[in-house]
Amino acid sequence: MKSRYWIVLAALSLAAAAWAVETKKWVVSDAAGHEKGDLRNAALSSTGRVTLAPASKLLIDAGAAQVWAVAADARGNVYAAGADGKILVSRGGAAATELATLEGGSIFALTLDAKGGVVAGVSPSGKIYRVTEAGQASVLHETKASYIWALAYGKSGALYAATGEPGQIVAINAAGQSRVLLDAGESHVRSLAIDAAGNVISGTDPAGTVIRVNSKGEAFLLLQTSKREVTAVAAGADGVVYVAASGARSAATTPMTPAVIPRPAAAGAAPPAPEQPPGQAQQPQAQRVAVPAVLPGALAIGGSEIYRIEADGEPKQIWSSAREIVYALAVDAKGVLHAATGNEGRVYRIDSADEHTRIADLEAPQATALVALANGAILAATANPGQVHQLGPALAAEAVVESESFDAKAFTYWGRLDWTGAANGGQIAVETRSGNDERARKFWSAWAPLNAGRIASPPARYLGWRVTMKAAGAASPVLEKVEAVYQQKNVAPTVGPIEMTPPNYKFPAAAGSLAATSTLSLPALGQAAKDDPPSPHTAPAGAATMTFDNGWQGARWKAADLNGDTLLYKVEIRGQGEQVWKLVKDDVKENRIAFETAPWADGRYLLRVTASDRHDNYPGEGLSAVAESEAFVIDNTPPEVAGLTARIEGGKLVVRFSASDALSSLQSAEMSVNGGEWTAVKPSTRMTDSPRHEYAAETAKPDAAEATVAVRVYDERDNVAVRKTVIRP
Repeated sequence: MKSRYWIVLAALSLAAAAWAVETKKWVVSDAAGHEKGDLRNAALSSTGRVTLAPASKLLIDAGAAQVWAVAADARGNVYAAGADGKILVSRGGAAATELATLEGGSIFALTLDAKGGVVAGVSPSGKIYRVTEAGQASVLHETKASYIWALAYGKSGALYAATGEPGQIVAINAAGQSRVLLDAGESHVRSLAIDAAGNVISGTDPAGTVIRVNSKGEAFLLLQTSKREVTAVAAGADGVVYVAASGARSAATTPMTPAVIPRPAAAGAAPPAPEQPPGQAQQPQAQRVAVPAVLPGALAIGGSEIYRIEADGEPKQIWSSAREIVYALAVDAKGVLHAATGNEGRVYRIDSADEHTRIADLEAPQATALVALANGAILAATANPGQVHQLGPALAAEAVVESESFDAKAFTYWGRLDWTGAANGGQIAVETRSGNDERARKFWSAWAPLNAGRIASPPARYLGWRVTMKAAGAASPVLEKVEAVYQQKNVAPTVGPIEMTPPNYKFPAAAGSLAATSTLSLPALGQAAKDDPPSPHTAPAGAATMTFDNGWQGARWKAADLNGDTLLYKVEIRGQGEQVWKLVKDDVKENRIAFETAPWADGRYLLRVTASDRHDNYPGEGLSAVAESEAFVIDNTPPEVAGLTARIEGGKLVVRFSASDALSSLQSAEMSVNGGEWTAVKPSTRMTDSPRHEYAAETAKPDAAEATVAVRVYDERDNVAVRKTVIRP
């Protein structure tokens, strides 16, 4: 099939058009295009680059619905805990075993102390436990809060706990004594981290604020986010802090975790008094931070945002999503930020403020926790099911990128397939397959490698490609773009039925021509241009307006072309009983026509319309379809009026006549006396419904000595005959 690709050359204000075969391209070059397919062990950047993902290994299968917290020590021991209060440990990559079961609810926070013990916060009991390597558990501290959301050891050795109901930061010394470092004045302090300077950085809910508390106990609000909950905080190098905020402020009133039953507060209970560790100087009282009001309209609806806050306090948004929720952040050994999200269980590497890479799709609804290991690996926990995966530090040995099923909309021939990228010493292999069942891909052709760069799969409606990448060293192959060339097989158009319009009306003048235009539509900035398959062309079939013009006849018809080709029509006419079609008009560009009937003698005729797609195909390769109308009448001859008489009878003027038409039914009859007003004359059959009628009418006797009586008769084609007679007393 062939189509027009207009090439506009801006030279001396002249434009030239070139004709070319309609060779279309299916191009996959951006992240959205690759995400429609299936990526296995492949990392996908926001710019559309595909590389090998970090090698993934399942370390812990908790046998429970959720793992909410993960910790790891330098000896290779990995600890995980979740909704059932159990703490599991994988020692040196071995199968996980149960270390302890803590009473009081779910474990949302884990950390390790200097002696290698595991410290866990249990909610809604509000208790903090220490568990030895042997699994012996003891209560380290019992807070006055219901939730323990995060735990972290500061540089001084103090343990900090982020709590909910009330939203506070509690500092706990080695003896288990505590003081309230920060009363945020909110329901929850949801996240916690210690920055490079030893400051305590916390995130709150529901105001979505980030608060820094320095070594003097002075609190400062670093950032008011547009979200309701700061779900994660991570400390980077040189005093940089990363913050993730999620959820619309007017949405849920509980944090972004499964609901747990809060512990009821004792009646009349007062806020706990600060406790000072023995031997330490008097510490400043806990500070309540006033949260500034948020301007109306500044809130996003759902989704998440990630901010980078510089050491001097300057914030900058570096990532956002309208549908994903960030549950955890971690900075790896190279200082690169990673984010764990739901509800698609993905882990992202935030490469810069303008680019990020999806390095893992954990096939679980939520990726709930992250831990960066010293060797460059990342531990990622999931919920539904509750597991812990190790990502890296090495790359996967092989990655596969399988495209979506491409729908060419019709039976199609395949041409070249080109890819853009770099093997980087490894291998990039491309295969294709084709078929005619998009939904299930049943009974498609087998995967076949390219044949000298051309697609070897058989012609069909659907196509898919598969790229396999293998690395030979530390460098990953890179895939940036895949282009598959295709061409639909030309399909004959369809035409008909033909509808004849009422006589004596015609359509407005035909619109425009098929000339080239000097305009070009570009996609949105940053988006790849699309060369979509041709859409079926369907001629307009809606309402139409015609204007009266005696002696004209109109016709319109349905027509369509599956390939989207421009259709041209040839209209011909033939009288009933004749053998040869006579041309009315060729190269009609619209699916309608009006023509004068005067050149054609009165009679019954047929109209034939031939629809052709030759305009968009090579010479001699166009296809056509033909339709014929029902018989219609051309009648330009007026009716015959006979037997016209006018007499005075009984003091009345009585007029009688007959009328007939050879081809059409009569429409109406009227009479006028002495040029007076025309008045309707009723046929003897009461209604006008036949080609022949008898008429009789009476009116008052005229006063003049001589009277002229005129009658006129119309047929249904608006042909009119007028006759007159004169009477004398």
